[in-house]
Amino acid sequence: MKFVRGKRKAKAAVEMDPTCILRATEKAMNCKLVYENRAVACHGRTIREVLNMNVDGVKYRKADLKYDLKGGRLDLLPPRSDAGPVPQGRGRPKAPRAGQPLPEATLNEFFQFLACQLSIESREHLGEELAMAEKAAAELFPEVDKHVKPNLGNTERWVPYHTVLGVHELFLMEAVHSRKDWNDKQKFLAMFIFRAHCKRDLFLQAQVPLMKDQFWKNPLKAFEPNGPMEKAIALYRKKTGNALLTNCFRIIPERVLKDNDANLVRSIVTRTSRLLPVAEKAYDVIKDSQTTAFTKLHRIASMVQNTEGCGDTWAKMLTVPIDMAYPKLKLLESDCEVGVGAAPPLQILLSSKTPDRRQALRTLLKKVNQSKTASAKHFWKVLEKVEKGMCKKYRHLPLVVKQATTKPHAMSASTLQVQLCEYRQFRHTLARNLYGLADDQSMRTEETSKTVSAEDYMTQEKTCMKCVFPCEDRQVTLDVPLKPAKSPKVAARVLSMMFQKVISGESEAEAVSFRDKVLMGYTHGEDVADDSDAWSQCKVQLSHPSPLVAFQFEAKDGAKFPFQTTVAAAGSILQAERLARLCWERLRSGKSKDDTIKWRDAQYKLMKKEDVAGQSAAKGTKRKRSDPDF
Repeated sequence: MKFVRGKRKAKAAVEMDPTCILRATEKAMNCKLVYENRAVACHGRTIREVLNMNVDGVKYRKADLKYDLKGGRLDLLPPRSDAGPVPQGRGRPKAPRAGQPLPEATLNEFFQFLACQLSIESREHLGEELAMAEKAAAELFPEVDKHVKPNLGNTERWVPYHTVLGVHELFLMEAVHSRKDWNDKQKFLAMFIFRAHCKRDLFLQAQVPLMKDQFWKNPLKAFEPNGPMEKAIALYRKKTGNALLTNCFRIIPERVLKDNDANLVRSIVTRTSRLLPVAEKAYDVIKDSQTTAFTKLHRIASMVQNTEGCGDTWAKMLTVPIDMAYPKLKLLESDCEVGVGAAPPLQILLSSKTPDRRQALRTLLKKVNQSKTASAKHFWKVLEKVEKGMCKKYRHLPLVVKQATTKPHAMSASTLQVQLCEYRQFRHTLARNLYGLADDQSMRTEETSKTVSAEDYMTQEKTCMKCVFPCEDRQVTLDVPLKPAKSPKVAARVLSMMFQKVISGESEAEAVSFRDKVLMGYTHGEDVADDSDAWSQCKVQLSHPSPLVAFQFEAKDGAKFPFQTTVAAAGSILQAERLARLCWERLRSGKSKDDTIKWRDAQYKLMKKEDVAGQSAAKGTKRKRSDPDF
């Protein structure tokens, strides 16, 4: 990263100095209007001032700042620098309808958009671009085509009407579900492995060669840090120089390793190691014949949403291919998760706002399938023609054919949800190209999150920490007694872990068994203050093959580095978390990483001695209690 041309400073220090001044570049003035507006809004301001500010109705986040700096749209200047005037671009051609109001989105326009999507889908996959018989759809087609073309090919961003024909979805059908040497569960896990990065060549060249019989005995082990999968991906990157993440992802990996490539590779194996335990549980849910499609969908979506680094969009991204792989379950036929991208058009086309997005989607789905306007009738005719062509071309892929047999006036909830996202993006393009606007203001997404937190339902009683929360169609009550936990904060941590287990599909009885095991023999000891940030930063990763407590620490000079404690070395989950909190506070007080590591290792030895002593005492007590004279 640079202050000014030719002058460099330590990357971490520059990146984290909140008083650095931002300067818009000439490149920003010649980018998309949305990026230009962002750069202009940041020009002359400090990092502290721009983070979380509102630009065209969207919150400007740290990820946006990094993205703009990396893309050369912003320069960093030393604190108190003069950024000068905003640079001038080469000038934009005047939009054909500049100054005119952008017409509101309507259900008829949505049908016209879908018909155009189908025509382009036919062109790209069947070799025939269908003419639009409806005048309004024909007039809209050039604008839809302009929107779609930049997203074709290697960008991997276009989502056709039939989601199964998307780049990643069709790849899964051809490269995973059509394989004869993998069983059903292995194909299921492979979907999650691929979805962690969505790069086809990476999957085929670096990962599949390792996915032999031995791999399937313990897939998670292969994704351990410095394990075989990390080495294979690193070698693939070194040999090919190819991207390791799809362009659809705008993920900036958390810094845990100094080398950029190594850090990116580590982020992929870490994400996969978080997704694989979810996949194992999700497969059991799919195969449970006693649960309804609604319950299966809810459980899997909840598992994904409450996985570190995932959320609503990941839940949608993973439930869609699962639905395609098991069409008989009809998981998404009448209900599905609604991502943030689908929410604005959903509310607009319904002409009403409701906090329950899923109910709103069901309402709009009914409205779409019952519509008898000219635009609706035209859409259904185009759909019938395209699906006939699909069934003929992809007859060797039964799962693809299954997605091309839509009954008249029976669009699925999944298709509607996905196409609402595409329609929102198209409306933004329409606003820029035809009306000279930054975007369609009515289609701006809201800053919301559906990640469920135990703290939202937690209360402290006289003798325990208690949590009462809704899960699927029932109320669940969990509690952790204060006495064995030694403190309310520790009890709250155990309760949070129990909560996550139930949300992920385990029973209350399994959560209670986990609680009793975690609290058994816990001796507590020195700990941090109740208001320390360490409580939120130092949490065990139970999904890791070797459970650990890992966190990123930012030193006073802005440098970042990873730190961890392991359950194996500390003796238990709670001791590993307690020790991690103490290490976090030592680092915060100014101790170096090396000094803290030495202190941690010394604590490991003390804990081991205490554990041995405790076991001996327990055995002695057992002998005494068995003695009739005791």
